[in-house]
Amino acid sequence: MMMPISIALAEKEIQDHYVRMIKDGQTPAFAEMCALGVPPGTKGTDRAFQQGRLDGNWMDDMPVHQAQRMVREAKAAGISIAGKQYVSGLADKRGHMDPMAWVSDTSDVKKVAQARNLTVTGAVNHQGHEQAPDRKKISKRLEGKLVQEEMAKNPRLGRAEAGEVVKDKYVPKWKKKA
Repeated sequence: MMMPISIALAEKEIQDHYVRMIKDGQTPAFAEMCALGVPPGTKGTDRAFQQGRLDGNWMDDMPVHQAQRMVREAKAAGISIAGKQYVSGLADKRGHMDPMAWVSDTSDVKKVAQARNLTVTGAVNHQGHEQAPDRKKISKRLEGKLVQEEMAKNPRLGRAEAGEVVKDKYVPKWKKKA
């Protein structure tokens, strides 16, 4: 019988308990959970979020010089990283020097996602809502020049109507996603 690594490395009593449960018709996942006495990781809990990230070991997969630089620069930016980890998906253009990208638990992730209107999925789920950004503006001087050109092309247009034509032609519009 093939045992999960967590059972194979456990004491003989735990292994025997696992085998008995499998023989009784339990699923391997349920038998492992009961034999080890460990509840399953539940999505959305701090336990699931923190798994593999405690004590700064989440940086162990990074090159040492990169991890040290991130920590040094974050501390220089005034960020207390004690008990926190960096989540790049939450960061703004400052990256690891963004204080909101250093989180300690799922509630921090949710707060940042709500504050920045982000859609996140995983240990934390939050659906950002679509916002149509404001139209960009063009300079008054350029707008006046373009209005004059539109009025010259079409003499029946008034200044206000020509201004609307200019905005429709030259000011970027943001299309809503379907």
